[in-house]
Amino acid sequence: MILLPLLVLLPFLAAAVSFLAGKRLSGYVSVAFSSAVLMLTLLAVYLAAQGGLNSMAFSASYIPSLNLSFHLQLTQLSLILVVMTSIVFFAASLAGVYFIKASRLYNIIFLAAEGASLGVFLSANLLFLYVFWEVAEIMMFFIIFIFGGYDRKYAAIKFIIYSLLSSMLLLVAILVLYTAATPHTFNIGALAGLASQIPQQVQLLVVVLLTVAFMIKIPVFPFHTWLPDAHTEAPTTGSMILAGVLLKFGGYGLLLMFLMLPLSHAYTLYMALLFGFSAVYSALVTLKQTNMKRLIAYTSITDMGIISVGIAASNLFGTSGALYGMMGHALAISLLFLIAGIVDEAYGTLEIGNLKRIIAQFPALAYLFIAGVFAALGLPLTAGFIGDLLIFIGSFKAFGLLGVAPLAGLFIAGAALFWTVERVFLGASEPTVPYGSVGRGIILQGAVLLAASIALGVLPFLLLGISRL
Repeated sequence: MILLPLLVLLPFLAAAVSFLAGKRLSGYVSVAFSSAVLMLTLLAVYLAAQGGLNSMAFSASYIPSLNLSFHLQLTQLSLILVVMTSIVFFAASLAGVYFIKASRLYNIIFLAAEGASLGVFLSANLLFLYVFWEVAEIMMFFIIFIFGGYDRKYAAIKFIIYSLLSSMLLLVAILVLYTAATPHTFNIGALAGLASQIPQQVQLLVVVLLTVAFMIKIPVFPFHTWLPDAHTEAPTTGSMILAGVLLKFGGYGLLLMFLMLPLSHAYTLYMALLFGFSAVYSALVTLKQTNMKRLIAYTSITDMGIISVGIAASNLFGTSGALYGMMGHALAISLLFLIAGIVDEAYGTLEIGNLKRIIAQFPALAYLFIAGVFAALGLPLTAGFIGDLLIFIGSFKAFGLLGVAPLAGLFIAGAALFWTVERVFLGASEPTVPYGSVGRGIILQGAVLLAASIALGVLPFLLLGISRL
């Protein structure tokens, strides 16, 4: 009964402990509690596998007059995303010791973001989901605004403007659903059962509001321009959790929308066309990037566009593939941003034209980046392969050849990434002289993400066997 609230509240408790621990120990407190959250997550998965997902729930009355309760549940949709969140935050906490040295404020914000992110995926109540969503967004704003690069204030303000627009649309949609349902409720499962009684005009309004809100968050063209700026200026760990976790809020929201509102299935083809176009467009833009972080950011938009096509397919293969694809993307893209951050620390630049033959000085760094590229593109034996395979089977079943058209975006983004590998890490040019060294510890942190991607790619039944959609 207490495992799920403990998962959500433990990072907030850790933030308080980090404050009391002082500057020197705050980073280690973050690592210790993030590892504890990961262990609790694995325990929750084990218990779900033994007793079924229906047993993994917690509910406490909050405001009875509004039929509002603090309700957490590990569901078929949230299972994989909770595992993903715990792994990415654990790896980012390890990296934080290297990149953000002796910053008590950063670790407090980081831990609050972890608790809020887990709250989003575990909330069985739309209002609490919204509250956790907002807390996570605000924490990311402060991570960029305080700890980011030279143009961090511009990037943070742009990020929060788009985020507030998305959140406002989400809140309006939640309130419309609450008032339209009889009896009034914020419970996601109850709304799914009552949705057929809600007038179609109201459903259509909510579908439009939610779709735009989640398109901003994923992000999808034309609401994508905030993401490259945010990634470019965010600290390395900020980019890891932004790409690895916060972008998945939008994908998870789309899955909930299709679960709750039957009318949304009438517009899946139009959504798939928009998501597919976004994937191909952002892949083409990737070819023009000269900064490693911006290039990886546009690759992330491509991957999330493809994942969204799988969500729009709204069938067993598409939904399962989207969930596994989000996890595979999170592990691979976090690894790529981690390596980019290490390169920036060692060479003082992320401009592709100024970096040559890194493999000569740091071979492990080059091999990890290459492995991350393979994982991002869905190489067999990685989690991304399972996700892409299921996504394209599901989208082909739903949309025919149109459903596999976004593969073009994957090929183009792959070409851009391999071109970057050749220019930055390999090649026959005289190697760029580094300013600093690369510690073994940070390489091991990248290996954690790669190992997780391979383990979940080789043994997908560990999670897909539990999450039978």
